[in-house]
Amino acid sequence: MSGFSLQFQSGLVLESFHIEPENLSLRRLKQEAVDFVNKHHPKQRLGDRLADHILLYKHDPRSVNILQLIQSADEISEGCLLEIVISRGF
Repeated sequence: MSGFSLQFQSGLVLESFHIEPENLSLRRLKQEAVDFVNKHHPKQRLGDRLADHILLYKHDPRSVNILQLIQSADEISEGCLLEIVISRGF
């Protein structure tokens, strides 16, 4: 199987997913994050603009700052744990 196995986390909810390299972009990851949030928090009704307010952080236990803001899909590697944060402006 090619592609990346990744994990999303939001609070205490954690889920694994798979994405093919040709589909790997920050925009696509944010859309996957929107799907994750809507699936696990259906009563929140966060709306269509949610993707504009999602921040993705990569867990890096070797860093002083464990959460590293993802600026580009190039920062993603196999097995990454990505934390979903919804910005306050939402």
